[in-house]
Amino acid sequence: MIKIDGSAIKGLEVFMAVIEANGVSNAQSLLNKDASAISRSLSALEARLGLTLCERGRQGFRLTPEGQQVADEALKLFAAFRSFENRTESLGGRGSGRLAIGVIDNIIGESRFCLDRAITELSQYFDDRFHIDLYVKNPYELEKYLLDKRVDIALGIFERYHDGLEYRALYEELDYLYAAPGSPAATLQAEGASSQQLQEALKHQNFAARNFLNESDIGSLGYDLLGDISYTANLEAIAFLVLSGRYVGFMPAQYAAPFVSEGRLTPILPNQIKRVSTMALAYRRGEDKDRPIIATALTVLNAATHAKMNK
Repeated sequence: MIKIDGSAIKGLEVFMAVIEANGVSNAQSLLNKDASAISRSLSALEARLGLTLCERGRQGFRLTPEGQQVADEALKLFAAFRSFENRTESLGGRGSGRLAIGVIDNIIGESRFCLDRAITELSQYFDDRFHIDLYVKNPYELEKYLLDKRVDIALGIFERYHDGLEYRALYEELDYLYAAPGSPAATLQAEGASSQQLQEALKHQNFAARNFLNESDIGSLGYDLLGDISYTANLEAIAFLVLSGRYVGFMPAQYAAPFVSEGRLTPILPNQIKRVSTMALAYRRGEDKDRPIIATALTVLNAATHAKMNK
């Protein structure tokens, strides 16, 4: 019989971090350990379990079938731990404990949302009983982290809602189609080309798109694209591609504003081509009733949005 003690738990934590980082080398910064220490921890866990969990080395990282099953069970184990922590934290009345929040990238400049102020208010409310973990992930990862109980609240653009989660709309984000000044579409626009000429030119442009939008940004154009389409989950990557002059792409107006003011980007047909995304808070169904810290955090986060919007 295998005894799951503190040492085994630590080994499983290392194992799961290596899976998340897709390899021992990549997990070094995540775990703040060197590769040899991580490898020793994995070997000790394999010896304890009597299983080979993964193949690692010059050929890359790959889970064995047994390793995949152990990883699946470890997710359930850690989720159970987090459920225990969450349920016991509120027994003292006002509540305390850890709060994990996940957000999509590049919202720090968003004028309608003030996450830093919300964190300050939560810290003041719970005093020294409060600890926060903050993650930056794409929307798909945020929903997975919620379902695995690795985050408690997520802020993102969720194109499809999961049945196990609740969603609260925060604000609408306006995206325009941007191009670098030297690109064909921007050049035509600067020369006074008609809307029809620009639309025809856009069909042949390379397009940079956020993959978690499920091509809704491309679909909003209303026609098929004939150029190359490059997908990424990161808004900064979209910006690099568009700034290169080889791509056009949708970006939030607030994010693109500094580049526009510097003359590095220009919106294409902004009165005609635009799309709206809903920024929402997501959390596990029922947790706002079961955990005071979640209910308080949702109230504070919602207020941080409306306070900004009403200024």
